[in-house]
Amino acid sequence: MALASAALATAASTTHAESTSYPTRPITVIVPFAAGGTADLIARILGEAAGRQLGQTLIIDNRSGGDGTIGAQLAARAKPDGYTLLQVSTGHVILPSLRSDVGYDWQRSFAPVFGATTVPQAIAVNGTSQIHSTADLAAAAKSTPKGIDYASGGAGSISHLTAAYLVHALKVPAMHVAYRGLSNAVQAVRSDQVLFTVVNIPDVAELVKAGSLRLIAVTSPERLPQFPDVPTLAEQGFKGWTSSSWSAYLVPAKTPPEIVDPIYRAYSAAASDPDVKERLRKIGVSIQPMNGTELGAFMRKESTRWRSVIQENQIKLEE
Repeated sequence: MALASAALATAASTTHAESTSYPTRPITVIVPFAAGGTADLIARILGEAAGRQLGQTLIIDNRSGGDGTIGAQLAARAKPDGYTLLQVSTGHVILPSLRSDVGYDWQRSFAPVFGATTVPQAIAVNGTSQIHSTADLAAAAKSTPKGIDYASGGAGSISHLTAAYLVHALKVPAMHVAYRGLSNAVQAVRSDQVLFTVVNIPDVAELVKAGSLRLIAVTSPERLPQFPDVPTLAEQGFKGWTSSSWSAYLVPAKTPPEIVDPIYRAYSAAASDPDVKERLRKIGVSIQPMNGTELGAFMRKESTRWRSVIQENQIKLEE
């Protein structure tokens, strides 16, 4: 009994010593999206600054695939020692309402640490299209028996759900076409295979400026400085509706508070850095700072909201 007690005491002492000296080696940030996209850029800009705060390098590990589930599953299985973080997005709270085999439970598998950024969305049509507003979209849909086709970056993605909400609110016939990634959905719009899609503005800003795409509405509460002539959905009659693609950071469940706290403080300081803010602003990203408690409440609210959209529109993943 004495040996067992001594062993437990030694183990507890060792764990405490490890946590109070945290971090002593590089930290891996799993980004469940491909390199080069907006989510990846956010992770690298914030990770570089947070790493300076922690005195260690934050290694960005891109694990794309499975609508973000592959990276999330990997992080859920990681040791809760603070050396594995997971960057999540809107899709991670949407997917569990669409399928039961995601391989993780975001409320039980992880602990929220820091709410980081938001990316505005917009309704986009071909730059040569005669569609200039959501009213034009409705008119186009009603002018043909089969209605209109719209694209998304994948069934169940936020671009899909936002578009589904729009056609439901317009009460028009429409067919959803899911593509592998938003870039393919954008290409489908540019080649007139479909009439519209919902985009993350940073991903298409240059195409809009070049005239290849036209934005007919933004989903933010107010018009955006970079596209001041594009009205909001609210201005076009969709009162109270906003949407955005957000990112946040989680750690595996049961990570000790004394390890979570320095991670939060590092990311919070990074998000307050004027240089970081400016670098993110240039790619169309806004800081949305939240602590772990605020982030958990926000994610639960988002989950409830999108579940309602899914149920109202009878959306299924295989669509």
